Amino acid sequence: MVRTAQFGMTVPGAAGEARTAGVRGFVTPPLRTPRRYDLVGVGSLSGRGAVWLRGRRIRGRWSRWVRVADEPIWAGGDDYVQLRGSRPLGGLRLRFVNAHVPGAVAAAHKSQVTLPTGGQLAIGPRAAWGASRCKPTTPAGYGRVDLAFVHHTESLNNYRRSDSASIVLGICLFHRNVNHWDDIGYDFLVDRFGQVFEGRSGGIDAPVIGAQAGGFNVYSTGVAAIGDFRFRRFSSPGMNSLAQLLAWKLSLHGVPAEGTVTVRSGGGVFTPYAKGTPVTLSRIAGHRDADSTVCPGAALYGQLPGLRARVAQLEGPVSRLDLSVSQPKLLYPQPLAFAGRLTPAPGLALPPGATVEIRDQLARGGRVLATLPLAPDGSFAGSLPLVHDDVVMASFPGGGGLPRVVSDAVHATVAPAIALRASAGSVPRGSTVTLSGEVTPPKGRLTLDEQELRRGRYRRVRTLKLKAAAGVFSVTVGLSRPGSFRFTAHTPASHLADAGASPPVTVQVTG
Repeated sequence: MVRTAQFGMTVPGAAGEARTAGVRGFVTPPLRTPRRYDLVGVGSLSGRGAVWLRGRRIRGRWSRWVRVADEPIWAGGDDYVQLRGSRPLGGLRLRFVNAHVPGAVAAAHKSQVTLPTGGQLAIGPRAAWGASRCKPTTPAGYGRVDLAFVHHTESLNNYRRSDSASIVLGICLFHRNVNHWDDIGYDFLVDRFGQVFEGRSGGIDAPVIGAQAGGFNVYSTGVAAIGDFRFRRFSSPGMNSLAQLLAWKLSLHGVPAEGTVTVRSGGGVFTPYAKGTPVTLSRIAGHRDADSTVCPGAALYGQLPGLRARVAQLEGPVSRLDLSVSQPKLLYPQPLAFAGRLTPAPGLALPPGATVEIRDQLARGGRVLATLPLAPDGSFAGSLPLVHDDVVMASFPGGGGLPRVVSDAVHATVAPAIALRASAGSVPRGSTVTLSGEVTPPKGRLTLDEQELRRGRYRRVRTLKLKAAAGVFSVTVGLSRPGSFRFTAHTPASHLADAGASPPVTVQVTG
């Protein structure tokens, strides 16, 4: 059974002021934690300077000192913690996570993906690390993949193979509950034994937006090596799986392993690049290339040139699938018109009878909405009726020497159509008028805005809340003074629909 627990502890003031002979700065005495813990981290280091910690079991030896950073540190069942820092440590809030995933659970769940130049790679899906105990707080978001960022988790390196799934679950709980992110930040994680785990929810073959490279998440996929690689190189099994994973993922999105790409920073507190700044990055970049961090550690960062070359070998020639829409904002029942093109890698040709699938990425499993033939030049076009906001992607299943390839995500919003009518266009002062209409697709709640013409401008008078039955609504309002009054019905935006508005209806009130 998967087991989890989370708790906190504040460093006592007196303990945080302690100094130890021969040690620079402040060192706490060994602190007994309220219960045994697997991961430990700090919610905020603001104003604390540099902080290190170590842990041990009741009858065990101390681990080595590890500098506290953004990620939790794997302890694997310690009972004590000790801290040292350049400034007093009293009041520092520690966060602990217990996460245990039995080996049988992790082993029972494996997915296989086909590498572009042949062979298979096993990826442990979210069920393999007990993700039901760390459900996302919001649905997955989708962007595009122009590059991959390589990270390290800053955990200790002496974990066992059977610990890895528990580490991933612990990181997810820390990211969600301490950092207050929607889900685990990384799209994938790789351990020192070569095991690969799916990270953030949304689909391993989709351009899921993670929380792994502030300012650049919408353009990238992020893979974390489990461990601390500031001074120690990532293991050969780990590097081999990392190379295979990136070859599969980048090929899938039509991205070459070598070369650079220029993207615009989204800004934020994690990156030194202001919003809108063009930044040129390697297609396989280290986290430090984009953000203010030493991640993925100096040793692993030094392995990236060799990683790029190996990924390029495994990836082979890269094909590209593009998808675009002419009008992403729709008014129901306006269809979504789209077009795209599959561009085979140089030297490769489209197989006879090739088709692409248009998939609904918000539906479980990526439901196929349409299957379209490819023209000899690889182009395709069509339209789809949509009843709510959606994210669609094109997918070529592979064949004829071409690997499977998918497009970037395309977002479409659908505003409901609202018809509004008045029972009369002109009424005497003191009369009532009935405003009625329909919303399609049906919505249960609306608002009706009333405006009055004053000094050449319509100004708000009041807003009424309405309920609709099967999309039909009606309300009677009184008009007590002469003038020109304009009414508009609205539906609010939701996670499945854009906001809607009716054409305005004007009623003249005579005196």
